[in-house]
Amino acid sequence: MARPLRVDIAGAWYHVTSRANRREALFRSDEDRKGFLARVAELEERFGVEIHAFVLMSNHYHLLLKLRSANLSRAIQWLNLSYGVRFNWNHRTCGHVFQGRFRSVLIGDEAGVVEVARYVHLNPVRVARLGLGKHDQRSSRTAKRQDITRDLVEERLQVLRDFPWSSWQVYSGAEKAPKWLRTELIAVACGGTSKAQQRKAVREFTEGPIREGFLESPWDRLVGGLVLGSSEFVEGLKTRIKGDRTQQSASRRLQRPQAVSWDRMVALAEGIRGRAWQELLDAHGDWTRDAVLSVSVREGGMRLTEVTHHLPGLSYNAAAQALRRLRERAKSDKALTQFIHQLAEGVASEKATCH
Repeated sequence: MARPLRVDIAGAWYHVTSRANRREALFRSDEDRKGFLARVAELEERFGVEIHAFVLMSNHYHLLLKLRSANLSRAIQWLNLSYGVRFNWNHRTCGHVFQGRFRSVLIGDEAGVVEVARYVHLNPVRVARLGLGKHDQRSSRTAKRQDITRDLVEERLQVLRDFPWSSWQVYSGAEKAPKWLRTELIAVACGGTSKAQQRKAVREFTEGPIREGFLESPWDRLVGGLVLGSSEFVEGLKTRIKGDRTQQSASRRLQRPQAVSWDRMVALAEGIRGRAWQELLDAHGDWTRDAVLSVSVREGGMRLTEVTHHLPGLSYNAAAQALRRLRERAKSDKALTQFIHQLAEGVASEKATCH
């Protein structure tokens, strides 16, 4: 089996995750968690690795980090090995603590960094008990939406705010940031000039999906399972990646088709509806814009944050609300359902042609 290809680039952003062996607990106590974070705190001094977000779940962890040098593998191998040795010593166990090699995703732009930070912070509420498990999210993609009560929303928010082993405690203002955690870039990217405004913007951006019950996953738009970024960023990577024979299949994954462009999505929609795009936008009560937005994200490979850039005046939260209304309407509107189906088929055809 081909080993996962590592794309280590100085100055680049990465999402890193690693799981416990045999699906066992990676952290058996708060002392384990404190010991792990103590090692995370050493990454910048030892390897020049900046930590911008983290969450420690029961059997795995997530880190959002930035490299100063092209040494991701060396840094995470040290982190996992040093923690594993101490874990075995503390619990009188032996053998592998982690399940194989860690997984990393290279992030190509600031929008992706902010989106991944939100994904990391929302991990504690992505559970079936709160209606946000994998099955619930699959249902939301097929226009079947759960009823969201105020009590359920408050419970989700309370779980997020009370979860102690996450950098969200710092971003939300509940705790002071440790010296090794950097929060400036993500806070500034979410908007606002003062720290209070930035903190409010980060909360709204992160908590918005909880209120809507629609947790967009950045991993739906990965290129080859390796990169989250624009087509231009991926094209630039192709000339820099090197791999031995055991890594060639992983390297070739970057050759897969990119997301269908917004202009092409609009052209497909105009062809199906038989009307100009601006005319459709101006028509009162017309659902075409929201349907195209939905298919662009679910089938076209675009990020919701990216799509809203093509729709001036439409914020991320407003777009999420529009998608929620669309899913509800699709339950009884046959014309809408047929259009979504036709547009999705057109997208599939576009991807097949590019491939």
